[in-house]
Amino acid sequence: MTMQCERLEGHVALITGGGRGIGKAIAKRLYAEKANIVICGTTEDVLKKAAEEIATEDREVLPVVCDVSDSGQVKEMVEKVRQRFGKVDILVNNAAVMLRHIGYERATKPYYELDETDWDKVMDVNVKGMWLCASEVFSDMRAQNWGRIINISSDTVFMGRGNGIQYITSKAAVVGFTRGLAFEVGCYGITVNAISPGLVQSETIQEHGFNEISGALANNSAIPRLEYPDDLVGTAAWLASDDAAFVSGQNISVSGGLSLH
Repeated sequence: MTMQCERLEGHVALITGGGRGIGKAIAKRLYAEKANIVICGTTEDVLKKAAEEIATEDREVLPVVCDVSDSGQVKEMVEKVRQRFGKVDILVNNAAVMLRHIGYERATKPYYELDETDWDKVMDVNVKGMWLCASEVFSDMRAQNWGRIINISSDTVFMGRGNGIQYITSKAAVVGFTRGLAFEVGCYGITVNAISPGLVQSETIQEHGFNEISGALANNSAIPRLEYPDDLVGTAAWLASDDAAFVSGQNISVSGGLSLH
């Protein structure tokens, strides 16, 4: 990890899908930059374990169980954050559905074999969940004329690929949501950006044995190696800070040059 500073001291960061993989790695980095951290997810024991791992100093990490596709649960989650920390300054919309939640076979069906359940589950979490979370924290950001929203998309939106079309479509929607929202909230001092990783070696990817495809993608990247969650954290921390105060509506590819554009 590169040298860090304390750019986020006094800020409160909410990271959805923060119990593992990319979300947990970003939470660790923002914690190291002195932000107060809240992580949410759907599995309580995973969240508690991650919170203990992230909290290396005398500051607690608040784990909150929440399905981001449920508006009632999102509202309750944000209220818990306000009760503990008073506000939300930084939102990292990372929660997403693909393999682990619906199963490998269902997640990689060709488009003509998908059913509505497979399609709707991905869209509800990957797209609607971002909108719900961003909507719920807006009043905090507007009140202080400062906010950062970081949405995790995917490099698949640049490349396409066979099967998993519901995931690719959802991540393309994230880019559109990012750009539209940036224009709506920029006048309130809020920036909105997306990060598009490649095939990150998260727990989910490793559990399903993507060694062959991971190696092939790495060999075809400008930086020919595998991508890991820590490769994204510097960009996320920068976007969350005042160093990126004049950057908004952008989709930043952090994939080692897997896609060039």
